[in-house]
Amino acid sequence: MQLVGLKSCHAGNPLPKGVKDAGASTLLAALTKITQPYQGGITFNFSNPTSNKFHREGEADPFFSMRDPTTGSKEVTWNVADFDDDTLEFYFGTTEPAAGELYEGEKAFVFDAASGDSIAFARLKYTATLTGGLNTSDPLQIAVSADVLAPAEGGYAWWPIETPSYTEDAEA
Repeated sequence: MQLVGLKSCHAGNPLPKGVKDAGASTLLAALTKITQPYQGGITFNFSNPTSNKFHREGEADPFFSMRDPTTGSKEVTWNVADFDDDTLEFYFGTTEPAAGELYEGEKAFVFDAASGDSIAFARLKYTATLTGGLNTSDPLQIAVSADVLAPAEGGYAWWPIETPSYTEDAEA
């Protein structure tokens, strides 16, 4: 499934509890704006509980699934094409990432749609790498693949929400 028509993306430290728990809206509003996904879209790969991907106890996120709320895997993927040094630092921890190297991180993400709604993830474990080349048909991009993880203290791992009034936007 693809979500297109994104206008912005915000990220920051993982939320301790789910995106619908008390205090989550304040934490989500404090996230920092980062470069949005290439062509304004992300892809969801949510598998059925028969997934062959194994999770350690407490790592499989317990969001609602059609058949079983505690099993299956949930993956979110996106590419970033128009990026700056801050974006490189965010995904790779450096402004000079090595080509072909995989970098990992764990963050909360909110993807904001032009419709005024957003989809929030309390905790994504992502891997990122540089892909593509220096030409117009295959531009240099950051390829990101993220697994949805359960919040450390429980709750909804992800949920559609009304787009937050970000505190950084209010300061600008």
